Amino acid sequence: MSVLDDVRGQLRERPKHGGPEWHFPLPEEFAWDVRVLAFDATLSHTGWVLFELLGGRVIVRARGIINPVTELTGYRATWDKARHLKAGLDTVILQHGGESVHRVVEAPSVGGGSRTESSLIAGLLIWLDWPRACHDISATHVSAVLLGDPRVRSAERKKAIREAMGLLCPESAERGWNEHIRDALATGLTYLHDLKRGTP
Repeated sequence: MSVLDDVRGQLRERPKHGGPEWHFPLPEEFAWDVRVLAFDATLSHTGWVLFELLGGRVIVRARGIINPVTELTGYRATWDKARHLKAGLDTVILQHGGESVHRVVEAPSVGGGSRTESSLIAGLLIWLDWPRACHDISATHVSAVLLGDPRVRSAERKKAIREAMGLLCPESAERGWNEHIRDALATGLTYLHDLKRGTP
């Protein structure tokens, strides 16, 4: 049984609340012909992907990961990683962030786990470049749209997102992809799902 099958089984066991029953999104439920530059941002590993849906297929134009490193410690390490991340982001944005590209970043967690400042600072660096045109999508919303459950636990979520991305974009299972790039793609696809429904 796959992780997605397990999530679907849990959903069937829950009481109904009157809303429509979740189903895995079909290609026609995403906005097509919209180029997206999506990020999964942290200070240690920022995954990014430039893609669009053409003819119902996910076409990846470019992808990568920025892994800032520092020899500093304490708060200076955080500042130095942010400096290195900004330089990496500037390169990605210069090469792939044209005016017609929709920019999307996973929203930082507002609490619960440790190191929330990592995603908060990394996301801020992306948002600062386009404060009026950067769309932020929460991980819980990604899970609700692509997995049918906003409360999927972190360990299960990684496996489920990997499987979901494999269904929507088979190349995401190949070498050179990792969880950070797949999370960026999942965030971008959720944005396109919202855009199709008129709720970005």
